[in-house]
Amino acid sequence: MQSRYRLKKNEDFARVYKKGRRFYNRDLTIVVADNGLKSKRFGFTLTRKFGKANKRNKVRRRLKEIIRANIDAFEDGKDYIIVPKSKCIDLEYDKLEKTLLHCLAFSKKKRK
Repeated sequence: MQSRYRLKKNEDFARVYKKGRRFYNRDLTIVVADNGLKSKRFGFTLTRKFGKANKRNKVRRRLKEIIRANIDAFEDGKDYIIVPKSKCIDLEYDKLEKTLLHCLAFSKKKRK
């Protein structure tokens, strides 16, 4: 994922968690907030409870690739934090993509 699409600063994460709306399904949670910019940005939160570093990185790499392949599905001017649940470790790539896009569609429908 390109650098311009990443949430990097702790202040940005804190702002999204404080002001953002949460949308979830059984596999993950998405927190969405306006960012005041023309582009969309993404952050990921995977805690140690999720598993060892190799498992966390595997899920994070898959999510980044799903976002890269479906970048047009996300709205400009929004920050997204994606919080996968521990059962995402066992999901295949296509099921993870389906659940992320389902949660995103749900968030778009609820915000309108």
